[in-house]
Amino acid sequence: MSDSPFLDAGRLASLKARLRSGSGAEPDADAPPPPSLPDLGVIFFSGLSGDSDPYDLLLEVSRYVDGAGFGAIWTPERHFTDAGGAYPNPAVLGAALAMITENVRIRAGSINLPLHNVLRAAEEWALVDNLSGGRVDLAVAPGWHARDFVLNPDAFEDRAQVLNRSREQLQDLWRGNTVPRTDALGESHDILTFPRPVQPELPVWLTSSKSEDAWRFAGENGFNVLSALINFGPPELKKRIDIYREARARVGLDPDAGVVSLMLHTYVGADMDEAVETVRPAMTEYLSSFVTQHATSGQSESRDKSETLRSLDRDRQEFLEMVFQRYVTSSSLIGDVKQARATLEGFHEMGVDEVACLVDFGLSKDEVLASLARLSPLLREKGA
Repeated sequence: MSDSPFLDAGRLASLKARLRSGSGAEPDADAPPPPSLPDLGVIFFSGLSGDSDPYDLLLEVSRYVDGAGFGAIWTPERHFTDAGGAYPNPAVLGAALAMITENVRIRAGSINLPLHNVLRAAEEWALVDNLSGGRVDLAVAPGWHARDFVLNPDAFEDRAQVLNRSREQLQDLWRGNTVPRTDALGESHDILTFPRPVQPELPVWLTSSKSEDAWRFAGENGFNVLSALINFGPPELKKRIDIYREARARVGLDPDAGVVSLMLHTYVGADMDEAVETVRPAMTEYLSSFVTQHATSGQSESRDKSETLRSLDRDRQEFLEMVFQRYVTSSSLIGDVKQARATLEGFHEMGVDEVACLVDFGLSKDEVLASLARLSPLLREKGA
């Protein structure tokens, strides 16, 4: 035994491992390390059709996750629709969250940048960065619903290019650089926005789901990625993460440094059957609303929206049950704690760095908070 009264780092780690396992035996040196878990945050996307107050839920959940060790709170940008319509401006909500939290990152998930004057976006988010003490992150997206672009119709057709120009200007403004603008009298100005942010660099996620080119672009340009399992499953997600990591490596970036954040519908119940039956009504209604949005987005292959809706009505129940079963079995964080841990381990193994837990798809506030309380011990397990 060592003469030193202190344990060296290796023996200390060994003792901690034995204490956690409840065993006095030395761990097997050849045993593989325990599976690791991704970081956890929460994300919101609620509708306005129910009786519950979405902002009461948002604030209560935000207070809870801030103290429980979750990493981030994401709020989206949606316009002119019940589904997500509680969130037309994530910067406004971010300012509110900055006042009631101390630890979590405050994130736009996502801001549809082509809808906005980039000068205003820089001002608003720098203000939130100040209020939060430098806890702002932004996921940016080109937007997808044609109706949203009543706010800026000229940007719709070239929205991907507009997104890239606006993102570059937003980052320039954040760093303290100026952008040229012409005023109403025809005079040119080099505009610097105020207030100046706390963070010298703005952390940026690119929102992408199915497009492999978007994942490749994010990797080549050093962005993080926010994704969701929409119209594809875990095997396709793994393929896209590999494309992303390879793209980072190809341009000389650390392939493992980029953050892949995955949105998952989340409810952790007392047991698997209870969890599935608890979420079934709310999630089926949520999925129904989401499917209707896509069918009438202006990007459907069928330009006859009335025929699209008639077809959707005929096949709705069968289709929704199929989607529900797919989500529960492979594309959600729905189940008991054991199932949640296994799901998180699986996604982390394929390259997901953090899971954004979608919690506001129709459950009551008490159900959501109970679910998060069952999930939160996994955060302590991750940090053990």
